[in-house]
Amino acid sequence: MNKVRTYILLAASVSLLFLGCSKKSSDEACQHETTMNLDQGNYDAVLSSGCADAMQRGAAYFGKAGFDIANVINRFSEANNSSSAQSPLTIYMTSLIGQPTNETLTNLDASRNEYTGVPSSAESYLDAQFNLGLVDAMKGLTLLKLVISVEGTAALDKQCDMNTNNSADGVDAVTCALLLTSGTITTCGPEYVITRVPNVTVQGSSTTYEGLITQVTGTGSALACPLNNTYYRLLYSNAGSSVLVTSTSQSCAETSPTTGRSWPCPLESGGIPLGLANSFDESLNGSISAMNTALTTTAASDVESSIRDIKQQNCCTPPETWDPDNPASCTCSAPDLAAYLQTL
Repeated sequence: MNKVRTYILLAASVSLLFLGCSKKSSDEACQHETTMNLDQGNYDAVLSSGCADAMQRGAAYFGKAGFDIANVINRFSEANNSSSAQSPLTIYMTSLIGQPTNETLTNLDASRNEYTGVPSSAESYLDAQFNLGLVDAMKGLTLLKLVISVEGTAALDKQCDMNTNNSADGVDAVTCALLLTSGTITTCGPEYVITRVPNVTVQGSSTTYEGLITQVTGTGSALACPLNNTYYRLLYSNAGSSVLVTSTSQSCAETSPTTGRSWPCPLESGGIPLGLANSFDESLNGSISAMNTALTTTAASDVESSIRDIKQQNCCTPPETWDPDNPASCTCSAPDLAAYLQTL
């Protein structure tokens, strides 16, 4: 009887040992498969994996947004060590950011949520902060690129230049809108026909906007121009001053004051419109702050320096007001961004 009992206990012990090894082997296989899927760009497989951690999910969402962490790091590092006459922001806008869409921003926000969810006690916390800095930087650049190329062309190569000022007309239209939102001028010049439409509401939003229709005139290049070379933007009154609302590549039907006209859908957070200059500024500030937390390597230092350069060169006037350890010491304004856009 004792022999039988001993045999049963021994068999049970061996079984538990086998199951423990099997589970460990299964977990290792899952982790290996998840890592391989991430390396191969199978981002949906990573996100559906039962063993993916926050770092892997954050990288997968970043990948779905169209970015690769290693490539972004390399671009920032190269720009920081480059002797190119182009500003880092121009390089990123033309070669790193493609045609952004609503989904781009959705995935960047999802990536951000994953990285911010990593607790400070975690071994991967500093890495998560570094990656968070990359995500915030890319969100800021994506917002800027989106409002420029909302008509659907990612090109900033002046294919459409009706007024022959060597600046893409789509960029001119945004520049004009940014200057108008500052409240300092009412027209942009004789080559611009501007129509301001008050009290605009669009499908899916309860917010009331001001519509700005800008037509760039002239006899220059009309390649890649939208219909009638006309650009639609939405403005929003915030604390008595107007701001250019970051728009998406989707179209929203106008519900008032007329119907049948479409506008680029505004970006809203909790029903509040996102102004371009403010959102761009907040993204850069968040990026620099996260980088400050994660700054442990030369690579991180190069990346942070490039992001600091974007803020300093395009937002801080005069330069002596800039405190690199306090990114909020200067603020990106609508005229700041308008001035930058004319250098593209």
